[in-house]
Amino acid sequence: MSDDAHYFIGIPIQEEYREWLVKWQETLKSFVDYRKWVHQNDFHITLRFLGGVPPEKLDRIKEELDSIKGTPLHLKVNGLNFFGKEDQPRVMYAEIERDEKILEFKTEIDEHLSALDIEREKRPYRPHITLAKKWAKGKLHLSKEALEHKIEGQKIFNLDVHQFNLYRVHPDREQKYHIIESYDLK
Repeated sequence: MSDDAHYFIGIPIQEEYREWLVKWQETLKSFVDYRKWVHQNDFHITLRFLGGVPPEKLDRIKEELDSIKGTPLHLKVNGLNFFGKEDQPRVMYAEIERDEKILEFKTEIDEHLSALDIEREKRPYRPHITLAKKWAKGKLHLSKEALEHKIEGQKIFNLDVHQFNLYRVHPDREQKYHIIESYDLK
């Protein structure tokens, strides 16, 4: 395993929407049992996890990202969903409605990273905002629909995206993700 710092590329979530997501977390904490709840300043939509990156490669990644000429994205948060087993889901997240523009943008990022011999991810891309992870104990007794009903009235909103960031992961801190570089979408 590499000792290099870990990085990822992601879309930041504006403060007003982070506040909505914190309300979701506060409401849902009494119905689900997760060990880790994402800090509100860590909310993001991952575009690409890079893992351990040696310092000499980081500057080349920054240059490639700086050359991307994307346009603003208009995304829709469309309710709640889970990754993992139905009765003990490992991740709870705010679902991003499938949109061709974000898929095209992700493909553009992947193409730029391929130029640096960074392999493409094999699993299908599912844009989302993680709210909680690492199921603690017991079983989930409410359906996704029942949990969504708990947050009714605040479960769908639009996100206007005007930038993306390169983040460094600090696993030992409360706020784990720190912006290294920001890139504007014009």
